[in-house]
Amino acid sequence: MKSTSASLEIAEFPNETLLTRKQVKEILKISYAQLDSHIPDSELPRTRMNGHTFVYRDDLAAYIQAHRSIGFMKKPSTGGAA
Repeated sequence: MKSTSASLEIAEFPNETLLTRKQVKEILKISYAQLDSHIPDSELPRTRMNGHTFVYRDDLAAYIQAHRSIGFMKKPSTGGAA
């Protein structure tokens, strides 16, 4: 059985260290507009070179882990009067 670790392995594009915007949007299953407008550089750092934008694979994995949900916990009941 595989244990859960703090790091996330991104299976797509296994030989790439720097991912293009197109690859990132495909992995996250979002549009370019969502990637550019709704995810700030402070949450998902980008590297810009020669007019192209890239994201490090490890930064994308960290972003995904930071937004991981483990489910909602129920509020404990306050025990109303009976």
